[in-house]
Amino acid sequence: MPMPRSGELWSVGALARIAGLTVRALHHYDETGLLRPGERTAAGHRRYSEADLQRLYRIRLLRRLGLPLEDIQRVLDEPEALRDVLDRRAAELDDEIWRLGVLRKQAGDLAARLGSPQRMDLVTLAGSTGIFTERLTREQKDELDERYAALSATARDSLEAEWPEVLSRLAGHFRAQDPATDPEVQESVRRLRALAETYAGGDRAVMAEAARFIEVNGHGLLGEVLGEQAHGLEGLWEYVTRMCLAQPG
Repeated sequence: MPMPRSGELWSVGALARIAGLTVRALHHYDETGLLRPGERTAAGHRRYSEADLQRLYRIRLLRRLGLPLEDIQRVLDEPEALRDVLDRRAAELDDEIWRLGVLRKQAGDLAARLGSPQRMDLVTLAGSTGIFTERLTREQKDELDERYAALSATARDSLEAEWPEVLSRLAGHFRAQDPATDPEVQESVRRLRALAETYAGGDRAVMAEAARFIEVNGHGLLGEVLGEQAHGLEGLWEYVTRMCLAQPG
């Protein structure tokens, strides 16, 4: 960024052009106290000094690191806070890199299945361990990945074959509006719970996140798993929830 000659003052428009910012952005910086002009003309026009430009340079540098304006304000007002702010940002970037790696793996796994004549199973649709995992901690996601990777090929096949079977049974109960007291319904609920326990390893937080995911995306997921059988099942998940609540386990 070019620097003015000693004692030179820049207007807000000139500063915006040189800094590659908008006048509106500089006005916002002024209003929030992030960058106030060193002087104003008699008519109230902003005039920026060399010290102001040095501060703007630091603001732009910190913005390129992805820091929010609130943290930048803190760092500029309290230079000793810089290490804590940067350490936190580094941790956030590590987490972002990890999540992008997860998404990259899920995209690759799904792309690899596109040429398969078989309908994608529920586990694959969920990206090996679940596209509902955006809100899980890294430790929970890594644990799910490790648990799934540790399954034998036979165990995976069994798990993936059980999902559509159980869902098909539950769809039949829903269409018939079978009551929670029906032994067949109770058996289907038991199998569903066993699947969830196996899939999540008994982690209640993971199971709760999976339930929230199904609540939002369940009908589309049914279409992928059950195909034509999914028609008319818009209320299935509410029915399943009622059946599960009627049978504490």
